[in-house]
Amino acid sequence: MLKIFDEVAIEVVLMSFPEYEQIHSSIHVRITDLPIITSLRDLRQNQLNCLVRICGVVTRRSGVFPQLKYVKYDCLKCGSILGPFFQDAQHEIKVGNCPNCQSRGPFTVNSEQTIYRNYQRMTLQESPGSVPAGRLPRHREVILLWDLIDSAKPGEEVEITGVYRNNFDASLNTKNGFPVFATIVEAN
Repeated sequence: MLKIFDEVAIEVVLMSFPEYEQIHSSIHVRITDLPIITSLRDLRQNQLNCLVRICGVVTRRSGVFPQLKYVKYDCLKCGSILGPFFQDAQHEIKVGNCPNCQSRGPFTVNSEQTIYRNYQRMTLQESPGSVPAGRLPRHREVILLWDLIDSAKPGEEVEITGVYRNNFDASLNTKNGFPVFATIVEAN
């Protein structure tokens, strides 16, 4: 998602409606109708970390899972709460030491104050009419977050605007013997 749009949108809304934060703590800006449609077959490395618009048929989707967004930790030695720490998909949060008692742990996740977001994966496959004769249809994993989960069912033809990203996959590295990244589309 494009976080800067979300941050600016919430700032603008809070200027006009300060009480909105009591209803919802975040706003998600969605970009639609991007002028250029890219075929799943034509997604390449020069489009990595770029906004793309793709079309296809949903072939599979996972269940809905909670994913960490902001995590808080409890220090088990002094009882103080550490955080919030922003958790993104690429990095794992490691707490070095407690600022209150300077201990190096142990720390546990404070599940009451930690904020989660909804997370779902779906597989998007080229539409049957767009596959060249004699070729197998290509597919891509699409990540759905927040309110986008369950927005499409298997068998539906959809149009998705999102950011084309690489995703570290240890099994691909083991299989190929050198660093390889899988690619996904993070739906906007």
